[in-house]
Amino acid sequence: MSLRTLSQRLGFGQRSLDITHGRLRDNIWQLSWPLMISSGLSFFPGLYDAYWLGRLGPYALGAATLAISLRITLISVLMALSGASAAVISRFVGARDHELANRAATQAVILFIVASGGLGILGLIFIESLVTLAGASGDLLAPTIAYGRVIFAGLIAMEMVPSMGNMLSSSGNPQLSLQMNLLTLFSFLVLEPLLIGLGWGVTGAALALVLANTAGMCYGLYLLASGRAAVRIEWRYARPDWRMMKRILRIALPGVVQRGIPNLANTILMRFMAGYGAAPLAAFSLFGRQTGLLLIPASGLIGAAPAMVGQNLGAQQPERADRAVNLIARAAVLIASLLLGLLAIFAEPVMALFTQDPATIAAGVHAIRVLALYRVLMTLGMVMDGGLTGAGDTVSPMVVNFIALWLVMLPAVWLLSTYFGWGVNGIWWGLVIGMGVQALLMTLRFRQGRWQPSRKPVE
Repeated sequence: MSLRTLSQRLGFGQRSLDITHGRLRDNIWQLSWPLMISSGLSFFPGLYDAYWLGRLGPYALGAATLAISLRITLISVLMALSGASAAVISRFVGARDHELANRAATQAVILFIVASGGLGILGLIFIESLVTLAGASGDLLAPTIAYGRVIFAGLIAMEMVPSMGNMLSSSGNPQLSLQMNLLTLFSFLVLEPLLIGLGWGVTGAALALVLANTAGMCYGLYLLASGRAAVRIEWRYARPDWRMMKRILRIALPGVVQRGIPNLANTILMRFMAGYGAAPLAAFSLFGRQTGLLLIPASGLIGAAPAMVGQNLGAQQPERADRAVNLIARAAVLIASLLLGLLAIFAEPVMALFTQDPATIAAGVHAIRVLALYRVLMTLGMVMDGGLTGAGDTVSPMVVNFIALWLVMLPAVWLLSTYFGWGVNGIWWGLVIGMGVQALLMTLRFRQGRWQPSRKPVE
């Protein structure tokens, strides 16, 4: 096979992907493999960051974990805007209406810059109060404030990169999203050891992350403005288009609650963990970063679900969208189960790669062996969530997240850890119970088929 043929099969030679025709497996693969690499490029910095922060001690790693959980809670509106913009853009691309797709992309960028800039300013003003509410105290307080200040100062760049990646992928150009993420990764690989080596500590780690994302953001804006993607941002659409913004916001507003529910729940969870010391907090952070990188194949498949649904609905093919999501779900869950099983077997040596603190290693080994099931269930729920979001249904995931996280998970965490006295182990099992309910409800909702305009809902 020639290099040119291989390149065409992988999708490098295509300007944009048409995922409304052809074999589903081929479409999913062509869309998901660049997303797998992009996912790896987005998760690898977290693991790389954990290695360098681990060298500074468990308090540095715990401080970064609290600051990041706080940031994720506050950016719920940005996550909702990103998902809504991608859904609108993919629908226009699927309908072959490129003028409206370009207008939507331009308005989405404007909305995103205004929203992320405003949140960044609020975070800077109230940083000390916010990190205290998140659970930072004692030796954790100062490094958490230092890390958080830098992250909020660079919030526009931090959030524009994943948002533009969603726009590029949903329009059928995941390979361009991959290029942007490659630039971000290489910048980070150079900057973090350099800045930490200069003695800047947690501040240097945060600054490396912001500067790397700034480089990626600049390149992403170039891609969207140059016409290399299926959609582009154009100056003629730079004036506020209230009708288009309203269309995006109508989808995004329920998504703010949908994203905010798990994000706020995660911050409360971090506060629970912080009460047991730095070791469980650091262990949970390491687990999240390790599994994020390990589940790259599943993440790529999950990322393909919204585009498969959005474009095929735009092309009036709801049954094809339904089959695509079910195929993605089976593949993603199988991959997650196999890889997490291996991680559980080798939990101790994996944890020892990142920290020499015995308490953190012991907590991490136990967390991995319980939370492997949690991550498998999360994978299934995320596929179904992506399918519903790609169809423009952000209300159903919002309701499901509220029930699963606030009515099931958090009460279960409190009951098992405090009332029944299980301690940190109760937190781990509470997470499993909550995510099991979420995956079940999300799957049942998707299978009802109410998101399919051409089909009666299944009774």
